[in-house]
Amino acid sequence: GRSVRFAAEKTPAIMAATVETVTVDLDVTVSSPATFFGFADSKKGEGSKKSVKSFSVTGKVAGADGEEQDFEVKDCSYIVGGTKYASRKAIKKAIGDLTFSGCSMTIEVGHRPWGYGGGGGGGG
Repeated sequence: GRSVRFAAEKTPAIMAATVETVTVDLDVTVSSPATFFGFADSKKGEGSKKSVKSFSVTGKVAGADGEEQDFEVKDCSYIVGGTKYASRKAIKKAIGDLTFSGCSMTIEVGHRPWGYGGGGGGGG
């Protein structure tokens, strides 16, 4: 049993070197941010050579009836109270005017593997 526990302790240290997690608060409306990916990308740091590996958003959203439900964006799905939607507009269609609150985004940022992206680059 000892070796398993040792391995479990080692793994996060290795991961931490290549992937970091950033959590930021954000104001969400039906049209803002324009894209969550673009927002995530803007938060990885100026001139960062890293790329956004994944992101998720959690918070609350209330529809026209004012009832708050859990709101989540994960794997390109928008989830409200357990129901998946394709977009914020689709949510609005389903539950009326949206009021988002307490939203935050967790972004996983990682180094690009060697030889990936950033090729060419010539010209001015």
